[in-house]
Amino acid sequence: MSNKNVKAGAWAALIAGVVFGVNSNIVKVANNTGLTTLDLLIYQFGFAILYFFIRYLFVNKKHNDLPSRVLIMNPFNWIAGITTVLTGLFYYNSIQLTDPSIASLGLFQYPWILFLFGIVFAKEKVVHKHIIAILCLWLGTILLIGGTLENMTLAGMLYGIAAGVSFATYLFSLQKITNHSFTKVFIFLIAAIIVLFFCLGQYDQLNLFTFDALLFGVVTAILGQILVFELLSYAAKNVSSVLMATLTTTELPVAMLLTWFIWGPMPNFIRITGLSIMVTAILWLKFEQSKPTTVSLKKEVS
Repeated sequence: MSNKNVKAGAWAALIAGVVFGVNSNIVKVANNTGLTTLDLLIYQFGFAILYFFIRYLFVNKKHNDLPSRVLIMNPFNWIAGITTVLTGLFYYNSIQLTDPSIASLGLFQYPWILFLFGIVFAKEKVVHKHIIAILCLWLGTILLIGGTLENMTLAGMLYGIAAGVSFATYLFSLQKITNHSFTKVFIFLIAAIIVLFFCLGQYDQLNLFTFDALLFGVVTAILGQILVFELLSYAAKNVSSVLMATLTTTELPVAMLLTWFIWGPMPNFIRITGLSIMVTAILWLKFEQSKPTTVSLKKEVS
């Protein structure tokens, strides 16, 4: 793996977090128009399947077809599809019951879970700087959340934590999915089928055939599914689980800032300090991640 690819993968993970933070506030706006979680998810996965299928047809004109058995027999393809749905369901329900900042706090549990996955299952090396960076992120989180803890609802927080567990599993599975462009279509096909199953039980409560559903469905499909999937898939192939877990935590400060400016209240000194600590920790880790590769290349040349 070249140093260039590692840096590009790190940037992809960083940007994915930012996009996810923006999308969380768009979901809250959609909720305020009367749309439900399933209204958004059915459009998200529908447009995602369409995008990835068209992309597959254009990119793979001269390539041989992938045997269906390869896709079906890889359990991580199924795990990615299932956790894609569960993450959306849990996270969007959390946003609907609380606000994007509180929902993000629950989702923010995923770095620790992914950190453990990398150590236990992938036998990744634990670097003390990673631990220090994550501790700094937690310190910043505690300061950042501050007085908002009293506004939490138990159900909203539990949904957020469940989204964190599901998202960590999803990120880990991306490293082991079948390496083929049609895999993305297969994953979102699984997700869409599961969402359709949920919709059948709540069809009378949905608002699918409205302009708002179409508009917000397209926007959240691009931000919450297509763009994030592309960025995380690339990042997962080029950086470790530990590094990806830390860099994608940019979702939390982005969600916080937008929540403050859109929904209020405006932040105080303690919350701004917490945010500064988090951003510093993320940028510091991004700087440190390029050092091992650079050093090893110098040794090989000498």
